[in-house]
Amino acid sequence: MRPVRNKLIILIVLKIKEKDYDKVALLLDEIPFNTLFARAVTDGIVKGEIYVDSIQSPRTAYIVHPYGMSLLCGDPTNYSFNEKLLYYLLDTNAEYRKRQEWLQVYPLQWEEVLAVLVKDKLVTYSDHLYAGNCERDYLLKETAHSHIIRWNRLNFKFVQPEQPLKPAPLPDGFELKRIDASMLKMAGSVVPQFFWNSYDDFLANGVAFGVVRDGRPVSIAFSAYIKDRNLEIGIETDLHYRGKGFALQSCHALINYCLDNDLTPVWSCRKENTCSLRLAEKLGFHISGMFPYYSLPG
Repeated sequence: MRPVRNKLIILIVLKIKEKDYDKVALLLDEIPFNTLFARAVTDGIVKGEIYVDSIQSPRTAYIVHPYGMSLLCGDPTNYSFNEKLLYYLLDTNAEYRKRQEWLQVYPLQWEEVLAVLVKDKLVTYSDHLYAGNCERDYLLKETAHSHIIRWNRLNFKFVQPEQPLKPAPLPDGFELKRIDASMLKMAGSVVPQFFWNSYDDFLANGVAFGVVRDGRPVSIAFSAYIKDRNLEIGIETDLHYRGKGFALQSCHALINYCLDNDLTPVWSCRKENTCSLRLAEKLGFHISGMFPYYSLPG
């Protein structure tokens, strides 16, 4: 008999089917930070992937959202699962990930487990080593491509300001609009196509506002996911139009939509992403928690 390759062990034997996702969803109930991206997968809103230690009674789960975010949750002492997890985390032969992945873990004992599993392949981000840039490419390329990097992820709580925010008027030629089918498509890494199964699905169940020029959005704020009256905000601004306050305009419009429709706006970002952090604070969000966050090379 030919030996079973590691890839088959991880991707076939432990992969759970959609009909059993409700068993995994129970593992999310006690997690204290924002898990809306993971629930989008367990609820079947987007077609992600879930790997478990047991199909019938999972104690440990690894949930992957198609955008590239993942959640490792459950029993951190599940050594058989952890052994297989190691192959995925290191991905030495680039078999599992086509792109960089961002991993959250709970409970926090997983931090110790990951440190033991990946050893010298784990490094911790330091403001002293990588300072002064809020874009995603500010890590040295050789580090990001060969190591797992530990960051910090911030969760926020929205508090409606006593004094309503009044964004500055838009320049001539720009309009703030609710995004419809005619202007939905926009280039970028944080756009609706990565958070919904199709544009039709998004238009039927989601919402977006944006700053538009010549019928094309240059900045957009949209619902990455909606559940239990919570709306997680996704943002993208064209590279050529950043630093002009357009993201503030778009997000402000989406937040007003939330307030008018009894929805709670949800925001989270890397602590090291100072642009997102400052924008959140301007809009009325306050930090409610900080948790470990790992970038996996892809």
